Amino acid sequence: MLTLRRLAVIPTLRCTLRCRLCCNSVPLYVDPPFLPEREVASDIHAAFSLVDRIEWIQLVGGEIFLYPKLAYLIDAIREHRAQFDRLILMTNGTLLPPPGVLDALVALGPDCEVQISDYGPLSRRVRELEMLLAAHGIPSQTKVFYGDMQHYGGWVDNTSYDDRHWSNEQIEDIFGNCWQIKMRNYHMYQGKLHACIRSLFGLDLGKIPVPPEEYVDVRDLSQSREEKRAALARLADRPLTACRYCGGFDTLRAERFPAAEQLP
Repeated sequence: MLTLRRLAVIPTLRCTLRCRLCCNSVPLYVDPPFLPEREVASDIHAAFSLVDRIEWIQLVGGEIFLYPKLAYLIDAIREHRAQFDRLILMTNGTLLPPPGVLDALVALGPDCEVQISDYGPLSRRVRELEMLLAAHGIPSQTKVFYGDMQHYGGWVDNTSYDDRHWSNEQIEDIFGNCWQIKMRNYHMYQGKLHACIRSLFGLDLGKIPVPPEEYVDVRDLSQSREEKRAALARLADRPLTACRYCGGFDTLRAERFPAAEQLP
């Protein structure tokens, strides 16, 4: 049985903030697009066709509430209701949901959640959003990322894509202590499904020479379903090329920094 603990689907990298330590490398993108909703929905259907179950499927950005066809994607995910435990939307608290989103979430019932990152004055719609969701019976969770009690102590600085020239032993250490790998957190953007978010964006930005065997392209018609399933099952089993370009996502040892510091 092939189960993904978490799959984060990214329909856009547009954002209302320009965070210096953004783990999705949003500041490196100039005018990122809204991916066509039918294209993203097709990727979602393809991903579900490869696995038996996804515990958490997430829609993330960028800022997910900027995406105008978000309700369409939620409805596409709902078609696979028997294959996932929970749908999670992640927002930075700067916007309210676009039209149709509340109704689409209500249709899912209690098995959805909006996770709100509260960056203090930057997240000006947090309280309003919390009340709106509560009024519709939609579960939400707010994580504080400002002041002295930041969630997980703040953010990790892993913005550099420089080759660190790690030894094999150091690469094994980075891989073995990576929280993304330990938690089996997968990400998909433009049909490419990775076990590592830096691998995904490093490839997309042309910063890391990620070989094809280190991700699954759900749009690739040259591979059979069985070949893609086999590749997906082993994505997180060994160090990745991206580990050479990584300072480490170690929740215990990595230095923490205040979240959401803005670039000019």
